[in-house]
Order: sequence, then C-alpha cells, then structure tokens
Amino acid sequence: MFASPAIPDEKATALIQWLIYQAWEKAPNEELVAATAERIVEAGVPLDRCRVAMYTLHPEIGSLMFDWDRAENTAVTGHRHEIAYSRDESEEWKASPLRHMMATGTLRLRRRLTGPGAELDFTVFEEFRDEGFTDYYACMFGGAEALRLIREGERSCGALLRWLTRHPDGFSEHDIAFIDSIVPALTSAIQAHLDQEIAANLLDAYVGPLVGGRILKGEIRRGMAESLDAVLMIADLSDFTSVSDIVSKEEMVSALNRYFDAMLAPVHAAGGQVLKFLGDGFLAIFPFEPGMQREVAQKALEAATEALTAVDALAETEADLERPAMGLNVALHLGEVMFGNVGSRDRLDFTVIGPAVNEASRMESLCRSLGTDIILSESIATLLPEQTRLLTRMDLRGVKGERALYAPLPATTGAVR
Repeated sequence: MFASPAIPDEKATALIQWLIYQAWEKAPNEELVAATAERIVEAGVPLDRCRVAMYTLHPEIGSLMFDWDRAENTAVTGHRHEIAYSRDESEEWKASPLRHMMATGTLRLRRRLTGPGAELDFTVFEEFRDEGFTDYYACMFGGAEALRLIREGERSCGALLRWLTRHPDGFSEHDIAFIDSIVPALTSAIQAHLDQEIAANLLDAYVGPLVGGRILKGEIRRGMAESLDAVLMIADLSDFTSVSDIVSKEEMVSALNRYFDAMLAPVHAAGGQVLKFLGDGFLAIFPFEPGMQREVAQKALEAATEALTAVDALAETEADLERPAMGLNVALHLGEVMFGNVGSRDRLDFTVIGPAVNEASRMESLCRSLGTDIILSESIATLLPEQTRLLTRMDLRGVKGERALYAPLPATTGAVR
C-alpha cells in the first residue's frame, strides 16, 4: 500500500484545494505541472526542476512526461514528452533510478548529491550534481492495485515524480513532507486531464477523429443522425483471400497493417475520414460544404491514385522479400448519406448509411471484371470530366436504374490497368 503523506500545512492545503479545482479545467497538463511547480516555489520549497511521468493508453505512445525547470525564467512554462513503446529498453532507461524504483517497488528514493552525505549510486546523479543540483527526491504514487502491477512488471499504471533542488542545504524534511502531501492531488488532476485525452486518442484510433469528436460531445443516442453530403471511398485489397490461404494468421495480420499504412496515409492527408475497416478494406468519407464538390472530388481522386501507387510499391517490396503481394481496388462516389448512430440498444455503430453507400460498394466489386483499379461514379466524373473516361453503362445489383461507370484517364493515374 502506498503510504499516506503527513497532514499538510496551511500552504499545502491551499495548493491541494487549487489542484482539486484544476481537475475540472481543460488546461494542458504541461501547463498544470508548471503552474503547480511555481506555486510550490511560492510556498517556500526550493524546487528547481521537476518531472511527472504518467503511463497512457495510446496505440503508439507508452507514456507521457511533463517537465518544468526554474532556470528557464519563464513563468508557467512546461514541456511535454511523448515516449513511444519499445520492445527493447534503452541503456539510459536501464540505468535510471526511476526504473530501479519500479523494478523493486520502491515508493520513495532520496539522494544527497553534494557534501559528505552524497550518494551517487546512479550515473545520472553525477550528471545532476554537475548541473549544480544538491538534492534528488523521487516518489511513486498510485493505488494498491497499481503497486501490485508495477511490482509484477506492468508499466501501465501509476505515476513517477522526480524533484530536484540547487539549494546549498538541499531539501528540508518539511520540503519533502510538503511535496508528499500535494502529490495525490497533483497526480489526480493530471489523470483527470489524461483520461479525457486517452478517451480522445482511443476514439481517434478506433473510429476516427470525426466520429470520435462527436461521441465525446455526447452524440451517442441511438437514432441520432444527420444528412451529409460527401465523397465516398470504398477500397478493398485484391487477392486477399488467396493470400490468406497460404500464410499464417500472424503473417496475415502483419501484412494487413503494412498495406493499411500504405493506403491510408494519402487518404488522411487529403482530409478523408475512415469510418470502418471492412476486413481487408475500408470505408472512408470526404465531407464537403456547398460549392466545394469539385475540390473535394479532386482530393479524393488524388488520394485514391496515391494509395494505389503506394500499394503497388509495397507489393513490389513484398515480392522481393518473397512474401505474397496484393493489389488495391477503389470506388469513388458522391452522394447524400445519413451519418449517425445505428445499432441495437447494447451495441452502436457511428457510420454512414443510404443508397449512395450501397452503390459505391457495388461499384468497387466490379473493378476486376471491368479491368480497372479505380471506378468512379457519374457524379464524380461530371465534376472532373477532363480526367475521366467512360467505362460502361450497366445495372448494379440492388440499385435501381442503369449507371454510367468511369475510370481515371491514364494521365491521371499510372495505376489503371
């Protein structure tokens, strides 16, 4: 169990109350840490540098660090550092006293850096001493479950805090008690902000920023939907089924990730929003305001051709590595869709529905039979007549009436075969 700090004095109590209110504010955590450090100094604690490290939930970022340094002489200035996941720990981290604390379950670590009582048992302490610091204090904070997980090697919870001073006498016992007393409130305020950020990160990763933003704003009621004009893009990897029959499940997942990286980068760069992954493909939309149809259609076509080029380049690399290669089929259509919550009481999906979605899906399935990697609807071709050619007119399954289908001209994309 994490030990309870001593009863705070009047100045510490005031700071704790301020931190409690900050949990409801929206200021970035780097500003919160810096403002807290400033208030600690104002309370008489000779703090010169501090760091708060928190673990987060993010597909690529493992932890966040918030730093403040008094020597910068700029009021309320903090720095945020994002630490990516890494399979192999760096030598610097292996030699860190903070890693030692986690590995041993040590909740507090104090080291004098100068004078007869100096204890420089970690290399970084010598570096701090050379920078003029005289005293080092670090502490870990979290619940009992967090401590158990940390001791078992999990690094997904809890907080690590580091405090340094250049005062000739170092920290006093009162200074340490002051810091201990405000740590629970400080880490709770940071975590409150971080939880909102984590929710946004996870929603962005799993449903995209457009949908994630709406969900966080409270657009979560079933049936809540709106009409939206957009360019629809439906893409699908060709030869996926045959490839999946000859490689392991692990290899297939790894390959899908590589192909999605290649094909989605240009979609995101062009303002497209991926709403759904369809196994080996995806559904994306490019919303537009009135009068912006041509501009957005142009961006969507460029994204499609760039995605095709990227997939072709990746396929060549895969073949060179003796891995099965795949191609890409894309359909672009412009229309009105309903955008919102659809599903059962227990499971909702924020997506687009409507005849335009069905039509785009039917178009994409015809790429191979029509001999092209990209099929465009007449609504797209009408906006970009100088860049398209008519392929055919035909009935689409489940779509009423004959449809004219187009492809980009060879000058528009070298990927059309």
